[in-house]
Amino acid sequence: MTNTDLGLAASPHREDHNSRNGWIFVIAMWFLSRSVIAIGMQVIAPLICQKPPLYNPPLPLGFVSGFLPKSGWELFSNWDGKWYSQIATSGYSYADDGQYHSVAFYPLFPLLIRGLMSLGMPLEISGVMLNSLAFLGALVLVYFWVKERYDTGAAKWTTAVLAWCPFSLFCTVIYTEGLFLLLTTAALRFFERGEYILAAICGALTTATRGPGVALIPAFLLVAWREKRPPMAYIAGFASALGLLCFSLYCALRFGDALAFVHVQKAWVQPSWLEIFIDFLSFRLQAVSKVVMIFGGCYLLWYLRKRLSSTVISYGFCSLALLVNSGVLQSVHRCAYGLVSLSIGLGLLLSAKPRWGYAIMALFATFLLYMAVKFAGFLWVA
Repeated sequence: MTNTDLGLAASPHREDHNSRNGWIFVIAMWFLSRSVIAIGMQVIAPLICQKPPLYNPPLPLGFVSGFLPKSGWELFSNWDGKWYSQIATSGYSYADDGQYHSVAFYPLFPLLIRGLMSLGMPLEISGVMLNSLAFLGALVLVYFWVKERYDTGAAKWTTAVLAWCPFSLFCTVIYTEGLFLLLTTAALRFFERGEYILAAICGALTTATRGPGVALIPAFLLVAWREKRPPMAYIAGFASALGLLCFSLYCALRFGDALAFVHVQKAWVQPSWLEIFIDFLSFRLQAVSKVVMIFGGCYLLWYLRKRLSSTVISYGFCSLALLVNSGVLQSVHRCAYGLVSLSIGLGLLLSAKPRWGYAIMALFATFLLYMAVKFAGFLWVA
């Protein structure tokens, strides 16, 4: 017979103990996984990358001929990190000339980097600390959210999935994944609990961080309609668009094109789904990960549709539909990682089959190290 059966409240001491253990677990997962990334980028990559990568023009921003990785903070700013660094230091640029321009990247993350820089923190350190600590915050939110709704086992496995998935590399380098996960998780949790003003604020910040954040808008509206929620729920959905609208207004005033951040995307060559499926049949790793993340993710959400909350399900499907139809498929698997719904779903599955979970975590850790080394060597990973 349990305490609940006897009508007794749980011991406050026991609750504090469980909460403390949860914090320890989350911080350990974050620290250990970030340590693997640091070792791969700062120790292994400089030792084994003895041949510079070769690129045909146009070269990636910040790449120089003969590049070889050398231990230092700058390795965390490769690829898109160079764009965010440029925005943080020099602002936005755009011209409708079919070339790459920084307006393709949303403003909140570089604005926050600029804020830390104004306090005297170096650029690369600002970006890494901001993204990494935001990711830690996301892990904390996810852990206690899943624990409240399910149990400690599901919370631990969901946290482990998020922390050790190879794409979590982008929650430490100068990318927006960590911040995006923090804001979307907060927005979803607030909305689920009926705290609509906070959900709207986090939703607006999300759409100022990355384009896929707009999936919150139809997700909130759909849940509000299905569950007959009050008018504030609809307002939270529409208010989530404010971040995107503010960026669009800035583009209109600065460049005379309210959709400059959309039009500039044509400079980046993207594969088609047909090409991805052909590569998938040839067992090419990039294509396999894209198909598994997107279509495997769809099946996972459908399979767990009776266990996941309507908020989590709606956001997951709206986001996946957006990614499938966006036409921006070069990094679609990395964007899918940013959908917390998928991590919650996989966490629930692994909590029921922990032996599979341990094997998957070992595989994840191996690929996380592999991707960290490649990223430091200025090789494309996602």
